[in-house]
Amino acid sequence: MPEFVTIPALLNLHHTDKRLRDTREGLENVTRDQRAAEEHLANVNADIAKMETEHREVLARLAAEELEASSKLQHIEKMRSALNETKTNKEYSAILVQISAEKALVAEIEGRAEGLMLKDQEMQKAIQALREKQQKAIENLESLRSSSAAKVDELNRRIEELLAARVEAAQKVPAEALKQYERIAQRHPGEVMAPVEFEEDDMENIACGGCFMGLNREDLNLLRGRDEIRRCRSCGRILYFAAVPSSETKSTAK
Repeated sequence: MPEFVTIPALLNLHHTDKRLRDTREGLENVTRDQRAAEEHLANVNADIAKMETEHREVLARLAAEELEASSKLQHIEKMRSALNETKTNKEYSAILVQISAEKALVAEIEGRAEGLMLKDQEMQKAIQALREKQQKAIENLESLRSSSAAKVDELNRRIEELLAARVEAAQKVPAEALKQYERIAQRHPGEVMAPVEFEEDDMENIACGGCFMGLNREDLNLLRGRDEIRRCRSCGRILYFAAVPSSETKSTAK
């Protein structure tokens, strides 16, 4: 009988990889809400930054309109003073026409400025609402971090332990077998190996436990009698017989 080393060593590595994968998925689940909260806060911060930029632009336009209105009003006052210095009705009428035109322009400017002031008020309210939303987002994130901190630390510690255990398990696998295992792991992460599923009283129905495609009796017999890698012809996973004998079992039998 062969010394069964390869498949037991691969199974040990396989089980370690599955535990590692499950633990990483657990960490992913624990931190999912936290990452969503972080993303929400980042979006709120971006909205605030955008709104504040637009608000500064509105204030700059408002200041420019007010400055232009003030300049034209000063010009109107100068033209009014000039009325007292006119010598003819024609000159007087011409200045009145200019004053009237300037007043019309001032009215347009003041209209635009009024619209900008309303916009300023609306944006201040919007920014305040975003600030309140930001504060709630910060509080929610802090709460999630606090509640999950212990669990995250425990899962990270467990992952470190499993990574060390994986290194140790991989060292016990024959080099060529390990190469095959790692190649298959790229296609089936965490699911490199699959049991041969069958019942002793129904040897016509033998299947791969990974893809459930049919196998033949030869696959089963080879797994029972040889310490070598057999792969499913359909999915490529490494097959194993759940009751494959170990060296310890054989020694006891002797």
